[in-house]
Amino acid sequence: MKRDVWKLLFFAIIGAVLCHVKMMGCYPFVALWFVAVYMEEFHRGSFVLFMYLFMALWLPIISLCRYGISLLVWMVVVAIFQRMHIYMKRLTQSILAGLVMVGVYCGGTVVSLVGRDKLSIAVLEGMFVAGAGFLLNRPVSLFTQWEMPGKKQGELLPLPAQVQNYSEAMAGLAKCMGELVYPQEEGTATQKTSLEQEIRHRICAPCRRCNLCFGQDGEMALMLDALVESVEKREVISKEMQDKIYTQCERAELLIQEAVSVFEKMELNMSWYRRLCENREMIAGQIDAMAKVMGDCMEDEQLCDDKERWHLMQMRYRLRDVGLRVTKMHFYRRKNGACRMEMDMSARWGNCITMKEILGHLDACSSCEWIAGEENRSIVGREKATYIFIQKPKFMCSYGVAKMVQAGQEISGDSFRANRCEGCRFVMALSDGMGSGPQANQESETVVDMFLRFVESGFSVEVALRLMNAAMIFGAESERFSTLDACLVDEYTGIVDFYKVGAHVSFIKRKNTVEVVGAKSLPMGAMATLDTVPYRSYLEEGDFLVMVTDGVLEYLHVDNPVEVLQDMIEEMGPVDAATFSRKIIERMMLFTGGVVQDDMTVLTLKAMER
Repeated sequence: MKRDVWKLLFFAIIGAVLCHVKMMGCYPFVALWFVAVYMEEFHRGSFVLFMYLFMALWLPIISLCRYGISLLVWMVVVAIFQRMHIYMKRLTQSILAGLVMVGVYCGGTVVSLVGRDKLSIAVLEGMFVAGAGFLLNRPVSLFTQWEMPGKKQGELLPLPAQVQNYSEAMAGLAKCMGELVYPQEEGTATQKTSLEQEIRHRICAPCRRCNLCFGQDGEMALMLDALVESVEKREVISKEMQDKIYTQCERAELLIQEAVSVFEKMELNMSWYRRLCENREMIAGQIDAMAKVMGDCMEDEQLCDDKERWHLMQMRYRLRDVGLRVTKMHFYRRKNGACRMEMDMSARWGNCITMKEILGHLDACSSCEWIAGEENRSIVGREKATYIFIQKPKFMCSYGVAKMVQAGQEISGDSFRANRCEGCRFVMALSDGMGSGPQANQESETVVDMFLRFVESGFSVEVALRLMNAAMIFGAESERFSTLDACLVDEYTGIVDFYKVGAHVSFIKRKNTVEVVGAKSLPMGAMATLDTVPYRSYLEEGDFLVMVTDGVLEYLHVDNPVEVLQDMIEEMGPVDAATFSRKIIERMMLFTGGVVQDDMTVLTLKAMER
């Protein structure tokens, strides 16, 4: 608000100065300045009050009547058009101002308020006001939008340094917990000594022959050592050893039972300890994942309003000139160089503007092409709403799928999803449940749905996989696992990252070659730690990306099914993604004799130039 006051005072002072500038007996600069500022709709009421006050103080009475009436008539006509919901561009308003001035001058000659010998000057003045008022309106508009770079008053911007500190602290905590996961366990000799001491304390200490049996070079000490070693190795105690113990020890039977019992307790404690370590490891992984989430929130997208201020001002001026009211406008840039704009818009005077027209104006004011966000309305009306515009990506991905259900089943155990996420990232996920039927379908559906929810919410794929793995381990009632084969395609650069969790091979078909993408890992929920390092490749226009479940390859009657499928894909022609998947399934059925021994799913992505 303070900035608006200073700008209004600046406009008023310029108007006061122009009231003293006379040219050929006229004051054209007063009119053109009034027209230029009034069309900007910047505190109109206050500006009009100041200008009429200054004209009353310093203009001659004849000029005051002429300019006062001309500008008043012009304002009334513009207001009538607005009430009638008739859109007038700024050039039209400027021309109307010039015509009104000439018309008022002609009316003044009739009532002898002005001289009849200055009609040519009045016409020239009207032309000057119309042209100069329109040209001056652009710098006036840019000045009203101009603000000092930095944080706007009342607007909360992120604190990168504080977020970075939080992220580093969380990462440090995860590292400390990771060091506590598997401390140096006691060696075999130490465990053996502890077991012997436990047995001697419980069985031999109350015996009167304890000192004699375990004295220097005592034979009983050697037999107890052999007994403990046999128990630790889970070996059957030999008859010879039992006879020796019964000969030397009065409590031989109790000694053997206690040795087995103590070892079982130690094994049970060690099992619980290992379970505790696994839980610590998963918690450390979740803390580290949250640290990465905080880092991604800070680095993934940067606010670039200050760097793109000139382009934003040009866009705002052009949109307002076509009848749109833009109240908020922000420019963001992602790490891959892609740009995004967010603005609050509404149409003025009951006008409606199509999204196609708006994109044309944005392209004219920028060096890159723009496309509308998927959630944008197709027409901008009087209701204020938020609109998203993103830089036009290089590629557009489409997908197709073909499935076959295992013989004897009605529901496939395979599930898939594909969607375009924020930032023009196209994600595909394919999961093969354990077994087949409704139970396998429910498990794979849960994995795919959970994965897509995380990625669509803005989580990185690595963090999503860690969270999912932990959720499946903690929440699983029985050991049932599902694979996950996922890929993430950046439509701006064509870079594709593969994430395989117990999944089968994938293929990338280019013009002359077929690349095989494979990875060896356990299914989701099988281990506390999960390898989330992706395999990175790239796509070009016309390339295909093929993902398959194990049912496609495991039951082929050939020596090397991967090579067979690779050759099939290489022979495929340029078709759409759905046809590509269907033809692969049809050809694979020829090798299985028409029998579907397991659920078969082929998910294909095609990269096309947008």
